[in-house]
Amino acid sequence: MNASAAPAITRDAHGESTPAVLERALFTPISVIFAATAVGFALLHLSRVQVPYAVQVVPFAISVLLFGLPHGALDHLVPARLDHRVSVRRSITAVVALYALLGGATAVLWRFDPLAGFAAFIGVTWFHWGQGDLWLDRARGRATGSRADMVLTPLVRGALPMLVPLIAHPADYLSVLRATTGLIDPGAADGAYLLAAPLVRLAGAVVLAALLTVHLLLRHRPGVPLRATIAELAVLLAFFSAVPPVLAVGLYFTFWHAVRHIIRLELIEPDGRSALERGDLLRPLARFLRDALPVTLCALVLLGVVALSVRSAGLGTYLLLIAALTTPHAAVVTWMDRHRGRAPTPEASSSSAGQATSLRR
Repeated sequence: MNASAAPAITRDAHGESTPAVLERALFTPISVIFAATAVGFALLHLSRVQVPYAVQVVPFAISVLLFGLPHGALDHLVPARLDHRVSVRRSITAVVALYALLGGATAVLWRFDPLAGFAAFIGVTWFHWGQGDLWLDRARGRATGSRADMVLTPLVRGALPMLVPLIAHPADYLSVLRATTGLIDPGAADGAYLLAAPLVRLAGAVVLAALLTVHLLLRHRPGVPLRATIAELAVLLAFFSAVPPVLAVGLYFTFWHAVRHIIRLELIEPDGRSALERGDLLRPLARFLRDALPVTLCALVLLGVVALSVRSAGLGTYLLLIAALTTPHAAVVTWMDRHRGRAPTPEASSSSAGQATSLRR
């Protein structure tokens, strides 16, 4: 890239933007890797090769410190970064209170009705992962901006990681459900086998096909090609159809959803945006992980508390923690979406950074 030339920018009508270099350096390579993974696992399936469970959980294990769990660790600073009128102290207080309220309510739901807790977890994650992809589509200029598109895109994009695994791998899906709810009540998921019934899965496939069709029809506009949208949807559909659910969801959580959210946060900060516009991915991501480390370590302490309370340290225990954290995190991101286009000026960012520095002192 010519250093003297202004970096190409993809910008939507509301002022949010992503440097075009991110498509070449990050988003497209991840899509290609996911597509190659889908092909590889389809071939393994045809060869009747089973992937050991210990291998499938590796992405979730990695996510504890890399991208996955840390990606929400700076939520307490989001209000101050987006609105210079909000002090860092007020930002931290509000978000900590939000986490205590919604995270606590989620924990109570799981305690008294684990199956309802799991259903709520799937529903919140469906919406939240969908809203993450909607943000990027809008920043890329792919979304229409209509109310229908704002509703349908999260439904479609969230359905791919949340619904397709049930349709394609019902036994694995039920295994995770039972392993997680069983930590609290061994009989909580006794009736969940109905989810794997052929008619239920067929109905899910029909609903998904209808959502995809309407989504693409809404996205069709003169002069705006659908190739990129169709390609990304096809990659994810193939990925979640071919790859075992634990591995697929772990990879998506860590390297798709979490990375996109971290990029969104880094684009708010002048230094982060400047580095990303130059195609420098390592520095902003490393800085984010460094800044997120204290809260990430606090989350690990909570994970230890959960593990001691349920007397287990498996994937189900980790999912219990993620369930409690996802609800308030989704609320913070929803607030971010409502404040789109109100990015702080460099002066406001400097002011927030200065306040944060003074607090650390």
